Amino acid sequence: MSLALADPKKRSTVSGPVSGEPWAVIDGWAGQKGYRLVAGAGTPTRTYQKGIGFLVAPTMLVASLDGGTLTIQGWVQPTLLARLLALFLIPAETNIGTSGLVMIIPRRMANGVVNELLAQLGLPKIP
Repeated sequence: MSLALADPKKRSTVSGPVSGEPWAVIDGWAGQKGYRLVAGAGTPTRTYQKGIGFLVAPTMLVASLDGGTLTIQGWVQPTLLARLLALFLIPAETNIGTSGLVMIIPRRMANGVVNELLAQLGLPKIP
């Protein structure tokens, strides 16, 4: 997975300046919060995932460093079973903002955890 220009309904995106390498902070946060690195080890764009997606929708996070600007994207990726039971009315990706009713519980949980990371990095929070 990579950083993509995304519809705000699908992925929450925050960018801002950072000083130095943010990877130690991001990797430390990921380990504490149950996220694992799934792609991009050692590269400027890394993908983290929490959950395996069997019964609980996994939460995804992509961090991309371009010069001194860090961009973070977060979203919930509903399971195929959840989408099937909802007759595919649930989109394949849902942002982690707190507005809206679709998948509200996993989105709010992810919002709080990702906002902790953003605070550590000095970036604006996701509303």
